[in-house]
Amino acid sequence: MTDAPTNINVPNLPKDDFITIFQLDGQPVRGRSISLGAALDTAIAKRYPEPVARLLGEAMLIGALVAQSLKFKGRLVVQCHGTNQGAVSLLIADCTSDGAIRGYARWDADALKEILLDSRAPGASTLLGGGTFSMTIDQGPDMDQYQGLAEIEGDRLSDCAEHYFAQSEQIPTEIRLACGQSIDAKGAHWRGGGMMIQKVAGDAARGDTDEAWTTARSLFATLTDAELIDPDLSQNNLLFRLFHEDGVRMIGTHDVRAQCSCSRERLYNTLKSFDKTAVTDMAEDGRITANCEFCGTDYIFEISELT
Repeated sequence: MTDAPTNINVPNLPKDDFITIFQLDGQPVRGRSISLGAALDTAIAKRYPEPVARLLGEAMLIGALVAQSLKFKGRLVVQCHGTNQGAVSLLIADCTSDGAIRGYARWDADALKEILLDSRAPGASTLLGGGTFSMTIDQGPDMDQYQGLAEIEGDRLSDCAEHYFAQSEQIPTEIRLACGQSIDAKGAHWRGGGMMIQKVAGDAARGDTDEAWTTARSLFATLTDAELIDPDLSQNNLLFRLFHEDGVRMIGTHDVRAQCSCSRERLYNTLKSFDKTAVTDMAEDGRITANCEFCGTDYIFEISELT
């Protein structure tokens, strides 16, 4: 990880799966940029239809960007609860402050089929049918959790996240996200990119920050999906392309990886805490099989292990 501010054109940074923290030179605007390749492809796997996978990818991009800003070791969970008007009833992105991401979506295949008859690329509000968007900050078992809610509005989860920050954090925030698939000889692979800028509040030293924020927003609005997921466009070059007139400085970088927190040991201890009758009732053909909804791992326990 790079901690000291440096010129944005820094060599030897990874191509994918990291977050860049940046500051516009002499401007009250800070931000984070993310590029995900293998990490996103692994986290999504091949368990979801394309529109659901794209939406889940957006949720993990948001979660990773915001989790990195936590000033303590913890988790940030992005959740979307849809309605019966949509096809996706639940969306979860579980991201840690040290860069681990995982995600899960629950959807109705028949409802999704009906939606796709009307639109080949349905947005967030259509797929979820409205509902609620939330971010939950988890500082650990000995601390209270903090949760903020917003309505699901707009075609992208970035719209929901911006609404969340305006409503819950009262921090002017702009977010752009993109997810797509690249094709090579080995098949299709998910990629994702995103960028987030926030206005730093004015004070006696900075004075009024509105004009600088307006300029930054105007430049940010030129950012395209193609730029965010272009495997040949580095974060350095993208940031320079957007903000070179005023200057932009890298403050640090953080790696991102696909990593699930499930474990056989934890599940084993949970099952051992049940009485013998309950364990026997759960068994089929002398075994208990459990599946992790996040990573898809199957865990198999023989009854003899638990009784």
